[in-house]
Amino acid sequence: MPSATSTLLRSAALALAFALLYFASPGVLARDALWPLALAGVALWARYASTTARGAARVEFLAGGLGGCGVMSWAAYVYEGSLVFIGVGFGLYFAAQGWALRRLASRFPLALAAPLAWLLFETLRASLEPPFGIQWMRLGTYLHATEPIRGAARLFGFGGLGWVLAALAGLLADLWAHLQPPAGAPRKPNLALAALCGAGPLLVAWLSARAIPPPVTVDGPRVMLVQPGFEQARKRDPDAADEVHRRQLELTARSFAEAAAAGEPTPDLVAWGETMYRDYAVGPEVAPAMAAGARFPPWRGTDWPADLSEQVAAWQRFWIDEQLFGAGRARGRGAAPPGTAFASGVEYITAIDGELRVKNSVLLWPGPGQTPRGPASKLHLVPGAETMLGLERLSWVREQIFAIARYVPDLAPAAGDDPVLSFESRDGRTWRMGVSVCFDNAFDDVFTGPVRRADVDFHAVFSNEAWFERSQEADQMMAFSQLAAIATGRAVVRATQSGISAVIAPDGAEVARLEVDGEGKMVAGTLRATVPTPAGAAHSPFEASADAQPRALTPFVRFERAWTGLWLALGALALLGTRTPRAKESAKD
Repeated sequence: MPSATSTLLRSAALALAFALLYFASPGVLARDALWPLALAGVALWARYASTTARGAARVEFLAGGLGGCGVMSWAAYVYEGSLVFIGVGFGLYFAAQGWALRRLASRFPLALAAPLAWLLFETLRASLEPPFGIQWMRLGTYLHATEPIRGAARLFGFGGLGWVLAALAGLLADLWAHLQPPAGAPRKPNLALAALCGAGPLLVAWLSARAIPPPVTVDGPRVMLVQPGFEQARKRDPDAADEVHRRQLELTARSFAEAAAAGEPTPDLVAWGETMYRDYAVGPEVAPAMAAGARFPPWRGTDWPADLSEQVAAWQRFWIDEQLFGAGRARGRGAAPPGTAFASGVEYITAIDGELRVKNSVLLWPGPGQTPRGPASKLHLVPGAETMLGLERLSWVREQIFAIARYVPDLAPAAGDDPVLSFESRDGRTWRMGVSVCFDNAFDDVFTGPVRRADVDFHAVFSNEAWFERSQEADQMMAFSQLAAIATGRAVVRATQSGISAVIAPDGAEVARLEVDGEGKMVAGTLRATVPTPAGAAHSPFEASADAQPRALTPFVRFERAWTGLWLALGALALLGTRTPRAKESAKD
């Protein structure tokens, strides 16, 4: 039985391990992740979570839960109580992870046991939809800025980079245990095997980053990202909608003037962030649905006008056709010159099963008077903020959530929407962009799916992030975007209201980032940049070539599902192989 002293030491070591993972996270101590701190944290976890102790699961639940709360502490800006749910979720996963590590450490060196246990439960939490899963801040994210090996994400994505870090940390723990065996350790490690399991993945990552280079790129469309820098309370104020629109139009017009004065190419696309077009957009199915009796759920109010579609269309003609594009009564006085396309996040009203619903979407307007393209809608809704998973149908749930948030989260998912929007640049080329919205940035499928289906030229993330002010949330999102660009071989354009607006190349390098006096969060300004796009597709600069072929997919995009299955299967099969002889005999009986 472990002594009270060893139990206390173990608890302190695990608390330090998860504290190091918090401090290593992007935006906490530095803009980019500090991978050496993360390595030290996982090594501490591997050494001490692999030992037996009284109340081991409780300690890991508490330490892991607090560590997860630290990494996602920005959620308190919205609602402090959300950290309780975040902490419980992380705590349960890390308690299970520690149990798996102890089982695996009885049979394997920690250089193998640590990545097996970590990737099993990390992949599980990343595969399940919230609230059962927690996609945020996977271990591989800590390597987003490590240029010698981050290119390996083109082969095996976030999970493979996480394996590299966990294996190295396990090797350090093996060396430590060999020199000073901790109380409760199952046995001394085989150092030769540990070295192979710990250093081998690093070598594979280094070699694959060179063997699978990023795509050759050509200059794609010129984009303008407009970031007004409004506080969330100001953005959400219904009386401030006109002010929000006018401020963005002013920034847009000024930026076009600056580009012309500097002799820069005129931007082909103007992008505003998540729901930054502050009037609704309405789908063509809404008017006939309303004529047939479709209405919003009662908690959204009953005073919606019968001519909703006509009123929304009138506002769209005013703000977009006239004020932005300079058509109609504002002929020649628009913020954007002819030939510019416009994309923005918008609350999109649609009809689903005889009921009016709202989606968090992006629409693209090719020009004045033209039907907008889309919607491309948010795929992964935030529990408690955008969806109550159907519980909003219960009056007592609505009352509780309204008392906290002052609204009822009931957005509709993106089912059936095409996540790819296209537009034409001034030189006649057509560009396809895969669209994701805010929280989607933390998921793989919103990036890999469009590339597999439509051979997109680049990704565009439309985000808000004003909720979280100058916290580390925006830096974490930026890290996710960098690895998504590497893993898919496509640039990522980030258009935010007040977070980090940037253009990221397919190799993960920053092409441009909006900063005002050295600060990129909660500032007003615009970013103009040319998006690097892979060469070789039929709609690329070589579209005139009759034998043009779709561009090659990265191995990760091709085999994403296989990698997910592998991380789950390896850990599960290894755990099955650690059953004791008595357990095996019991299974036979």
